[in-house]
Amino acid sequence: MDNSIRAEILADLDTSINGSFMDYTNDISKLKINKSELNLSVSYIPGELSAIFDIPISQPKLNSENGLYYQFLDVLQAFRISSPLQLLEILQYFIDNCIDTISILKDQNQNVDWLEQELNTWRLLLTLFQVQHLESEKVDNIISDRDLSDALFKEDQKLKGIQRIVDWLEHCAAERMENEFMKNAKHFSDEEVAWPNTLGQLLKKELIYQSSGALVTQLDPDAPSRQARSIHDLDQVDDDRLLAQVFTEIRCGRLEKAELLCCQYGQFWRSAILEGWRLYHDPFYKSKEDQTQSDEVLGNPNRDVWKCCAWKISSDIKNSAHWRATIGILCGNIDAVLPVCNQWEDILWAHLHNIVNVAVENHIQTNRTSNFISLPEKYWEYKMSLDDVVAELKSNSKLSVRQEAHQPKRQIQQYFMTNQFRELVNNMADWAENKELDPQFLRFLAHLVLVIRWAGIQHDALAGNLIIQKYIEVLIPINDPILVAYYTSQLEQNSQIIIYAKFLEKMISPEQRHNGLMSAEKFSLPVDEITKRIVETYRNRYTNVTSGVELFSEITNDDHELVSALDWIIYYPHQVEEAFVQINAVVRNFVAQGKIQAARLAFNKIKKESISTLLNNDNVNIETLLASNVSLSSKIQSLILEYLAYKCYLDAEEGFAEWFHEYHQTKPIEPTKLPANAEYSKKMIYDHNMKQYQIALDNWKQSFSNSSQIVREQLFNLLFFPNGWLVDHDNTDKSRHEHFELLRTICIPKIFMLLHTILHTTEKYSECIKLASYLTDETNKFYQLFSQADLKKLLAKIAESSVCIMESSKYLDPWGFSSQEQNNSL
Repeated sequence: MDNSIRAEILADLDTSINGSFMDYTNDISKLKINKSELNLSVSYIPGELSAIFDIPISQPKLNSENGLYYQFLDVLQAFRISSPLQLLEILQYFIDNCIDTISILKDQNQNVDWLEQELNTWRLLLTLFQVQHLESEKVDNIISDRDLSDALFKEDQKLKGIQRIVDWLEHCAAERMENEFMKNAKHFSDEEVAWPNTLGQLLKKELIYQSSGALVTQLDPDAPSRQARSIHDLDQVDDDRLLAQVFTEIRCGRLEKAELLCCQYGQFWRSAILEGWRLYHDPFYKSKEDQTQSDEVLGNPNRDVWKCCAWKISSDIKNSAHWRATIGILCGNIDAVLPVCNQWEDILWAHLHNIVNVAVENHIQTNRTSNFISLPEKYWEYKMSLDDVVAELKSNSKLSVRQEAHQPKRQIQQYFMTNQFRELVNNMADWAENKELDPQFLRFLAHLVLVIRWAGIQHDALAGNLIIQKYIEVLIPINDPILVAYYTSQLEQNSQIIIYAKFLEKMISPEQRHNGLMSAEKFSLPVDEITKRIVETYRNRYTNVTSGVELFSEITNDDHELVSALDWIIYYPHQVEEAFVQINAVVRNFVAQGKIQAARLAFNKIKKESISTLLNNDNVNIETLLASNVSLSSKIQSLILEYLAYKCYLDAEEGFAEWFHEYHQTKPIEPTKLPANAEYSKKMIYDHNMKQYQIALDNWKQSFSNSSQIVREQLFNLLFFPNGWLVDHDNTDKSRHEHFELLRTICIPKIFMLLHTILHTTEKYSECIKLASYLTDETNKFYQLFSQADLKKLLAKIAESSVCIMESSKYLDPWGFSSQEQNNSL
């Protein structure tokens, strides 16, 4: 940004150009601040920014406090922080959101204290950040006390920050007093003259109530003090109320209103006294070229005299406590102010106001050659800093003030005032750990962390992440992926993966999953790692590599959830390699558990298109892949081989199941034989049924023979799978290798038993005997995969086949050879 433009923008933020430190008032209609199109003052009225900046901020989605979740998100989505001014805009929008919601909640007769406290904190942050972006300036052509004051604020940013806090405290007080009882002037008196009852009694008018004490004989302002007499009791009550309200108006930063109030009830001298503190400024000492028609002489040229007199008035215990406090805050007598300050904000305001008062007076007397009337020593003894004031609040003699100073809302404000951001974030993290913490307060804390980060302020990043994570836990039940995705994107990547994967896990419908992933993409979350973690979470939760489970075990709800979770990993085509890894692993576990149907469901998640994508070749036939000369990386080749191994096994298992069903359930049933003396008609029917049975039996035998042949081939294909079934020589994953070995010990013995069952059933006894040779063959070493029990069981079955050979033919020996063949071999 060009330096001249930057100076022009920040000049609008610097209110000291237009008024001295005492000219601040938070009554919007009387602000002495020129608003430019880029002014971001705390006094901006709601909606003013949105009329200036064309930023699409959506309307609240919910007519309740929960709408704040969406409103704050809308603000954050509308901005990409690239300059300090944008952060100031965000804070202003936060303020506007709180104001709008407060209005809605008030209409619903709901408590809004918590939100008003948050609103005030956002205002404090905005005004403090404004000061941070103002650069110190060297001011020339100083001709008056007011010029000196303005120059001090331009040069001393710390003091300007304190003054901004004073402005903020006055604004908060003004809002708090809006609906209070004593804002109506009729509560003080029904007359517009000073002390009307005293006047009436002196004029000997008939009064309902006569004063109880010695009444003054004159009505000048000093009469009560000079004569040591009192005014009428009713006037004294009204006077106390009036002076209390005058102090309240000063506390709210509404000096003009306090003066007007005094004039309205005939106490013009009080109004004149309140004017005496103003810094003197005579613009006609400037050169004629620098003068304007609107220039006028302002302030009190004898301000030092006024200040000494005001000190005496504020120190006189005969005066009303509130009048002493009113004069004391203007002249810097803090001892006169504190007795009427009973709240945290009031005490803070009194101290900070005094810090500014002393600093300005010291600067003026240091840089002016005039002879000033000496101020009381006690005035110059006040040396407190902002840190000292905060410490005093925490240890204040009043219990209510101490307790309030330790409340989270006040601690946040105190830490921001004193720039203790690391301590602030660490404390906020401790609060966030509280399970009973209000969700709206947690939202507030999370956005404070984001503001601190965007402002480039050093803090504990881990503590900040913890706060945001706790806020995300609040958002997850709302089940809005946009909300969760945005705030998850503000964390470091590992946390993003863990948290967003946990959020997506419970999404079942395709539409929900699509929206969840689209939201993640929108905010640049690592979707590949997230989907991978979801599948691995389900795998770790629901899979156990065990053996000894019955074939075709029923599919449980957990199995269905695990299979459904695989859809996450096949959503993106570019994740095809990881899809093979995960799906193979799930199939591997299902096979180990004997859950063939579940394994088939998982296996079928891989489509033909996925294989072509993995191989980067649309023309490759997966069935002939092993015989082709396609060049593949070792990892991809390993994945494809494992995939084909499972295909071979599942085909064999399912083929055997169908064969078993066909053998036991579809074989035609022979008609019941008739007795020898059966009627002729029944014999005719029987003969017909026998012919039909024989035809059906022949057809069944042919079909069964074909089925048996197919299943035998499937089973033999597994036994003689190229390079060995689930033998991966390039497998560097120790866990995967162990699983392969376990599956081989489970599945290979089972395949031998299934083969024997089919061969023995189809009376292929000689081939049953050959199984023993396959078992003992040193090339494949299948015998190493058998336990002693399985080996004995298979050999016993082969022995049964050997007996059947001998029983079926006297020309065959126990090994299935004919006697002639044996002789020839000899």
